Amino acid sequence: MEEQSARPVAAITGGARRLGGTISRALARAGYDVAINYFESAALAEQLRRELQALGVRVLCEQGDMSRRADVERFFHRTVTEFGRVDLLVTNAGWFERTPLEHLTDEQWERIQQRNLATTWLPVQQFGLRMRAQGYGCIVAIADVAALRPWRGYLAYNVAKAGVVALVQTLAKELAPAVRVNAVAPGPVWFPEDFAAEQRQREIERTLLRREGRPENVADAVLFLARNDYVTGVILPVDGGRLHGG
Repeated sequence: MEEQSARPVAAITGGARRLGGTISRALARAGYDVAINYFESAALAEQLRRELQALGVRVLCEQGDMSRRADVERFFHRTVTEFGRVDLLVTNAGWFERTPLEHLTDEQWERIQQRNLATTWLPVQQFGLRMRAQGYGCIVAIADVAALRPWRGYLAYNVAKAGVVALVQTLAKELAPAVRVNAVAPGPVWFPEDFAAEQRQREIERTLLRREGRPENVADAVLFLARNDYVTGVILPVDGGRLHGG
């Protein structure tokens, strides 16, 4: 039998490391019980579970590939069984990979679409329909400013994140009025490990603020969208002004 949580419940995909870990921490500090999906970061997920439980919230960690429907369904059912409901879904699971046009393969294209677009669509469908049935809920997808101003050399990734934007805007209509659906579009925040120093500096100089963003900037935007009950269908850039920069 489902046990109803007294606190609001957030589920986050890819929530154990890097940006996802920062968002999970922000949600717990804001008083959410948290269901965290992770793919390969079992040790980090366990460490995060202990850290968040020390804040006095309940935490569920569940391994799964969010591009596979069976894994998504298992994460959904574990979340609802553990907490009794879900108020907020954050889809953060994704994959960033350089794919210049002249070297892009069919296998890369399929993998990047699956790990960015499918990992958004499948959880949103599963959790979104539950939210619509319960009469309330909020979904926040992590997109990328590249969906609006593409990164050179990342063709497949740019297209996948543009698909996330289209998905969010469409589902805001499909799930209204009960469920709000928005996205955060980070810019140069927490660069990939393979970015060279000069590449990082070049991207920073393309922002109006001339500095790298912090993961907490993105987490704050997620919380804003979760709390403001009159915002839906919005793509919120957190990019230091890169959309308007060079």
